[in-house]
Order: sequence, then C-alpha cells, then structure tokens
Amino acid sequence: MACNRADYLERTIKSILKHQNAVASKYPLFVSQDGSNAQVKEKALSYDQLTYMQHLDSKPLQTERPGELIAYYKIARHYKWALDKLFYEHKFSRVIILEDDMEIAPDFFDYFEAAAALMEKDKTIMAVSSWNDNGQKQFVHDPEILYRSDFFLDLDG
Repeated sequence: MACNRADYLERTIKSILKHQNAVASKYPLFVSQDGSNAQVKEKALSYDQLTYMQHLDSKPLQTERPGELIAYYKIARHYKWALDKLFYEHKFSRVIILEDDMEIAPDFFDYFEAAAALMEKDKTIMAVSSWNDNGQKQFVHDPEILYRSDFFLDLDG
C-alpha cells in the first residue's frame, strides 16, 4: 500500500525481493498506489516482479463526526478498493498487506505460511499480524511462541 513516498516504497520492495524464497515465490506481488504521485508510480512500474494498481478517488468525503481527519477516510477507501480488487477481481483467498514504510524479516514469508495453515484449521482466527508492540527483545522470552489476541491494535491511539 503506497501513496506519495517513492523512497519508502523502494525500500519496502527491495526488502521483499531480498527475502523472497521458495515460499514467497508462490505469491504474486502487488503495489496499490493511492493517488497520482508520479515518482511512486514510476518506482512501482520499474519492477517487473510486481503488478501495479492505482486508486484514483475524486468522490467528496464527509466525516461521521465533526473534527475527524479526512485522511483516515481516504486511507480506508484505498484499502477497501485494493482489497476488493485482490479478493473479488483476482480471486485471492488471503493477502498479506504491507505499507510503504515497512521492511521485513528473513522469516516473514515462512511465518505467514505457517499462520495460513493455522487459519485453515481454526476458522475462529480472523487475521494474522506480524506487528506487535511487545515483540521487542526485552519482552520476548520464547521466540517460537505465537500469541492470540481478541483485538486489533490501534497504531494511532
């Protein structure tokens, strides 16, 4: 997921390509750009290993409550548009979402492959995340434990 930071997008794409392995090569890569930043589009199109999608939304936005930031609604529209494309048009049964400022660990794809197997077995698992505020070295006692949560993190709150 990208918008207007070509340099960040490049770091993310390079990180993904660096860690592609037999597992990762099974999954096609997409960049979904929100908006028309020319540098982001050019950067995304410079990689043959991915498919580029562009979300151009000119519909007016209205917040639900006074004082809310319109940017959150724009981001939500982009996510909905991109996920609709991937799930309904491309017929994927699951996707991994990365924003344009993320770099991945060497075991990223193996982690999600194992998590996908868990999701197939346990239909009460709605989503899997590799983001964890408590994943820092001083908090981790067993790097092989997987924790289950009943909430999504609010990264902005």
